Amino acid sequence: MPGAEPHTLARLELPGGAPGGGPGWAGGSVGPGGGGDAQLAWVAWQTALGLGDVPDRVPRLAGALLKSAREAGLRTSWTDPDPAYESGIEALVPEAAELPAELAAAARANLLGMALLHLAMPGVPEVYQGAETEYRALVDPDNRRPARFPREALARLDAGAAPQGPAEEKLALTAALLRLRRDRPGLFTGYTPLAARGPAARHCVAFARGRGTAGLLAVATRLSHRLAGAGGWRDTTLDLPPGRWAPLDHEASYHGGVRLAELLRARPAVALLRVE
Repeated sequence: MPGAEPHTLARLELPGGAPGGGPGWAGGSVGPGGGGDAQLAWVAWQTALGLGDVPDRVPRLAGALLKSAREAGLRTSWTDPDPAYESGIEALVPEAAELPAELAAAARANLLGMALLHLAMPGVPEVYQGAETEYRALVDPDNRRPARFPREALARLDAGAAPQGPAEEKLALTAALLRLRRDRPGLFTGYTPLAARGPAARHCVAFARGRGTAGLLAVATRLSHRLAGAGGWRDTTLDLPPGRWAPLDHEASYHGGVRLAELLRARPAVALLRVE
C-alpha cells in the first residue's frame, strides 16, 4: 500500500486487526473500477480508510495511487507510462465515510499505543514536525504539506484541560514523554519486558525502563478489535515491578498484580512512573 504517516497507519492497520471486515465498513466495495484493476481498487479502499475525510482527499489519494501503480510496474511505470490505464485511476477513489464506532475505538488504541511505544522504547525516537498530534498524510509529495503546530491545544492541556479526542490524547502523551526524556533521561535506560497473565495476555505489550531499579512502565493494547470481540481483558493481570506506580496524570496508583481492565479502563495505552 502507499506509504503513510503515523496517524494514517493507525487506521491502515485496522483490516489486519479485524480480518472479518472489509470495504463494507466504509460503505464501499472493491471492484474493477475505472482502471479495470481490482488489486489497485483494493489498495484505493484501504488507503482511503487510512486517510479518512480530509481536505483535497480525491487528488491526494489519486496521486498516491498513481505512484503506487507506477512503482509496482504491473500495468504502468515511471519509464513506460500507460496513459489509458492511468486515466482511470482517480475513478477508483471511494467516497469518504466515517469509521464505525468499534473501529474508531480500535484506531484510537493503535494511535496511542504506537505513540507510547515509539517514545518509550529503547533508541532515539524520531518525531516529524506536526505529527505530535493528528497528522494524516500519504507518501511523498503528500507528506511534504506544511506542518501545522498544535500550540493552542498544547497550551490548553498544559493549563489543565482534559484532552478532547484522540488527537489531543496523543498530543498530551507525546508532550509528557518528550519532556520526561529531556528532564529525566535516566528513566530511558535499560529494558525489561513484562508479561501479562490470563485469557487476553497476548493483547498486552508492556515493558519497564530504567537501569537497575525500574522507573518507567509502558503498557499498550495490541489488536484491540480482536480483544473486544473475544470479551475484553476479563481476568487478565499484569505483575508490576516492585514499588507503587502512577499514570503520568496521577489519577490513581497501583502496585503488585493489577487487572488490565482497571489499568487500561480510561485509555488503551498508559505510561506509569514509580512514585515510591
